[in-house]
Amino acid sequence: MAISTAPRVAPRRATRTSARPRLAVVAAPSPRRSPMPFAILCTLIVVATLATVLFLNIQMSDTSYRITRLESTSQKLSEDTQGLREQEDQLSTPQELGKRAEDLGMVPAGSPTYIDLGSDKVLGEAQPVQSSSGAESSSIPAASIYEDAETYHGMGNEGD
Repeated sequence: MAISTAPRVAPRRATRTSARPRLAVVAAPSPRRSPMPFAILCTLIVVATLATVLFLNIQMSDTSYRITRLESTSQKLSEDTQGLREQEDQLSTPQELGKRAEDLGMVPAGSPTYIDLGSDKVLGEAQPVQSSSGAESSSIPAASIYEDAETYHGMGNEGD
């Protein structure tokens, strides 16, 4: 084998051009902020939320008590209304009305008399009604304005 006389090339290693690293001027770090303002803000938010919840809870309980009182009042008024309707129904019966009218001195009407305005005639004959107890005077006396009660004096608006 023949020996070659060609020079051998050794692989090159990466060489540094400078042995020292490059230095650059850096700004001074800002001082670290205190976490206190953030903690205070979070605390205020929690306190405000709790105060709001407490206030709303108190308002809801007050409203609940007021609703309970109003329902109780409504129930009482409904019972009173029902009692008054029953009393009205009882006092409105024909028997009760007749009894109260008799207590006031009223008597049942006799045969009715009508006036026909077209012919100016009186239909029927008026008859005096006697009370069942025989007394003609009522418990409420008639008002006498004039000494002569038989003469019609008018209301003053009839003209001459």
